[in-house]
Amino acid sequence: MKAAAVWGWQMGAISFNFRSSLVIEDQSFIRGVVVRILRQLDFGTVMEAEDGSSGLNVAMERRPDVIIADIDMAPVDGLTFLQHLRERETQGHHIPVVFLTNRADKVTVLKARDLGVDAFIAKPVTLVNLREKLQVVMAPRR
Repeated sequence: MKAAAVWGWQMGAISFNFRSSLVIEDQSFIRGVVVRILRQLDFGTVMEAEDGSSGLNVAMERRPDVIIADIDMAPVDGLTFLQHLRERETQGHHIPVVFLTNRADKVTVLKARDLGVDAFIAKPVTLVNLREKLQVVMAPRR
């Protein structure tokens, strides 16, 4: 049975089949969970990085369709990663970024929004909430 039938996706939902994703997470267990979810969602390519520095290198070389990143990482955290990513993006080539986080304090949220984050997902991530966020951030811009 197709995933669309199993999950009850509505007509017009985005297909992830030919899309690429990058997961940036320093905790290997959580990174593995997110990677498995993305594969369940039928992403064509799922890339991984364990911190913001290596994630930025992968993002610049491979230009994924979406990035899912933790905020709290060392040596380069998610906010610093996002700042560097947005500085390097060329006009019209915005890569949607979804932050996975345990932090929902106002200062962090506002800083992330100012830097250009597209969405947040509170940990622990689930297939349903990740799919819903990805459908929104990857929808064609009007």
